[in-house]
Amino acid sequence: MIAELRYYTITPGHTEALLDQFVGTSLPLFAKHGITAHGPWLRRLTKGEQLVYVLEFADEHDRETRWTAFREDPEWQAVVEAGRGQVPHIAGSEIVELSR
Repeated sequence: MIAELRYYTITPGHTEALLDQFVGTSLPLFAKHGITAHGPWLRRLTKGEQLVYVLEFADEHDRETRWTAFREDPEWQAVVEAGRGQVPHIAGSEIVELSR
């Protein structure tokens, strides 16, 4: 099994918008493409907040296959396109890969 522990530093003032997008779009698309997701959680930092969640995959091939399908999904591409030219909800990110 491979897990991705994902931290996204939220642009100040964008917490609600990012959570709405994540819960309303990302989580359903993860489910559609067979990606098991845990979270989201908010992590409070000295300055700001992070959105934190975990994704699970059977193995490396499973991860690559599912991520490719997710990224190519027209609904996700519409989200990406809608965000072009706007202040992004995410100021930075870190992805930690865990395996057993």
